Amino acid sequence: MKELRNSERGAVLIIAAAAMVALLAIAALVLDLAALRADRARSRTVSDQAAAAGSLELWAGDGQAACEAALSYINLNMHGGPFTGADCTSLPSSCGPATAPLSTQATSGQWTATITYPVPNGHPLLDPAAIGATTQAIHSEDGERCERLGVQIDGTRQFFFANVLGAVSGDTEVHAVARAKPSDDASLVLNLLILERYDCDAISASGGGSGVGGIITAAINNPGEPGPPFIPPHLDPGWIAVDSDASSGVGCSSKGVLALSGSNARIRADGPPGCPGEINPPSGEGCGEIRVLADFPPYPGCNMDACSNPAGGELAPLPEKLPRRVTRAPVDHRYNCKPGGYSWPAPFDVGWDISACNNDPLTPPHIDHLVFGGGGYPGYAGGAGSVPGSFQTWSNFHPCTVPPATTITVSGDWYIDCHPRLGINGAVEFTDGDVIVQNNISIQSGATLTFNTPAGSPRIFYMRDGELNKAGSANLYLEQTTVFMSATSDLNLGGGTGELRWIAPDVPGYDFDDLALWSEGTSDHKFAGQALLDLEGVFFVPYATVVYAGQGYQLQVAAQFIALKLASTGQGLLTVAPAFTRAVLFPELLDIQLIR
Repeated sequence: MKELRNSERGAVLIIAAAAMVALLAIAALVLDLAALRADRARSRTVSDQAAAAGSLELWAGDGQAACEAALSYINLNMHGGPFTGADCTSLPSSCGPATAPLSTQATSGQWTATITYPVPNGHPLLDPAAIGATTQAIHSEDGERCERLGVQIDGTRQFFFANVLGAVSGDTEVHAVARAKPSDDASLVLNLLILERYDCDAISASGGGSGVGGIITAAINNPGEPGPPFIPPHLDPGWIAVDSDASSGVGCSSKGVLALSGSNARIRADGPPGCPGEINPPSGEGCGEIRVLADFPPYPGCNMDACSNPAGGELAPLPEKLPRRVTRAPVDHRYNCKPGGYSWPAPFDVGWDISACNNDPLTPPHIDHLVFGGGGYPGYAGGAGSVPGSFQTWSNFHPCTVPPATTITVSGDWYIDCHPRLGINGAVEFTDGDVIVQNNISIQSGATLTFNTPAGSPRIFYMRDGELNKAGSANLYLEQTTVFMSATSDLNLGGGTGELRWIAPDVPGYDFDDLALWSEGTSDHKFAGQALLDLEGVFFVPYATVVYAGQGYQLQVAAQFIALKLASTGQGLLTVAPAFTRAVLFPELLDIQLIR
């Protein structure tokens, strides 16, 4: 009996030892399977984001650029060292309905990344990556083959503990397909849009002496939407967008598209307080959006061709890649809608053309009506001496040089025929009506030009030719006014102790609601710091450089600037902060969709 009990004790020990081995084996297997699961989760996240990053380049069907972008994201975010072996040039640089899918592979240790473009219907990448998932039917939101980029990441993990069970390794395989398409939803306010397409120095800022000079775009109060879906009021980041790809090389020897000169120069976009990356928490400084079409290395810094700051200065945030040109189209579609498309005049080539207007219902071409007649406008562009029927001719009633201490107040529509200029040394006030200027207007030191004040119905100030010039200590007031400037006109508004108040019409439904300036001129359009600088509305200067000369202090304007180029000089900061409801809205640059 005693021997039986002893043998039972031995059996218990054997059973306990076997159970311990089994438990340890299961624990080892669990640990290795957990590591394998973590591998899958990591590669799942990276493949999704890499496909999305690459698809940003697909608006032009450039599979090579998309591959490079996806590969850069994988290198930056996938552990294990650099991925090598991929040849993105083997993928199509352009794409059409018959373009066959091509792939390239890169490896790093246990990982293999495969990038595929395009992704046609029926391709295995369009089957869901979830384990055990079945084939998924193609639907309209999947887009076309040339809109899709596929990224697959395969991994092999050598088991450490599970070897005791004979399990040597485990594999993971995930893939993602992303689609990029232009957004149809016009909901984005760009504080500053630069339309230059090929040249460097598209935005330049200099800061001399002890003052800080440059441009800041402020965060914008978005009123939200009552729904559905309901979107509460919130702050949108300040935006700077530049359409230039820096391909012309003109002036690019040492300058980027964004060019800072001087240690006190600044180009900055701000965001909501508390946003990631802000310079001085919780100010929101420097965490807005700066996007440039030009290529630059995929690592942080002020790098060519996007930007250059050889003498220092502040650029914040660092620019990101603009996925496609924004173009002036939304401005034309709002104020000069033409279904046949648009051609820019010389010296701009066919590459500057923009899309036809497809508004439904079609908006009339208000600017064309203003210039050539129609839509209730008499056509203001007539040749020298041409006077629309309702207009009074200035020289028939008033001198072309207004003496000091003299005030001339008029009403109704006026044609300013003075040659070479209407020189104002005293004060001229137009209480209502429209004005056509044949040559120049010069507002001398201490003088004042007032238009449409007190503010009445919206009015047109039409520069048929010549320069609108304001001396530094002169005053100019334009209320509820749209200024149109011809191709031979320009603007020179000097700074100093004078005042400049320029308010666009604010009448919903009016042809030029929110439009302060539409200029066809090609000469520099000059603004400057003032004792009072009050600009409100859309300032559209597609063929010329807007030059802001600071005066050693900061000014904020509720204006949206859309210009060929922008240059900020001197020691003053200009903060551009358009009102959401007083700006041209642009579509979000691209909609990125993970479709698999």
